[in-house]
Amino acid sequence: MHCRKVLELLPKFIENDFSPSERAAVEAHLKECEACRLEFEAMARLVETLESLPPIGVPRSFKEAVMSALPPQKKHSDEK
Repeated sequence: MHCRKVLELLPKFIENDFSPSERAAVEAHLKECEACRLEFEAMARLVETLESLPPIGVPRSFKEAVMSALPPQKKHSDEK
């Protein structure tokens, strides 16, 4: 497996979101490629840090502000 492909797959690898054969291919590459392994370790640390942060509260008015900033929806031709 090439570095470009491995780097593309790292987020899925961290989330354990692939088949056993894909996982084995990425693991084999990481054992052999220091650059990709360092990128994986940095990404894994970042994910771990982000997951450890407390949730951020959102003001009640946030949804209304976002919705009012969106353009009006067009009705579909099958709606009347």
